[in-house]
Amino acid sequence: MRRIFLILATVVALVTGVIFADAAKSNDNFTVRFRENTLVVTSTQMEEARIYSMNGKLLQKERGSYAEFELKPGTYRLYAKVNNEMVRRRIELR
Repeated sequence: MRRIFLILATVVALVTGVIFADAAKSNDNFTVRFRENTLVVTSTQMEEARIYSMNGKLLQKERGSYAEFELKPGTYRLYAKVNNEMVRRRIELR
């Protein structure tokens, strides 16, 4: 009985550790803002950000935790690699 309890406690501890690791990896600090016709993307955990046209053409790529994209009115796709996870946003500028 003690052995079963020990195994069960170990499994619970491992699952709890995985849940907390995923929570720590969240992209809550990822921000996308506009400043006039400039899109500003920031995150302390961001490795790179790319902006594409709706046709799939790469328009600009920036590395680091801060990226600025000067855009004309239209619809774009923003891809950012944050915490080893690709975050995708649809950007529409009118």
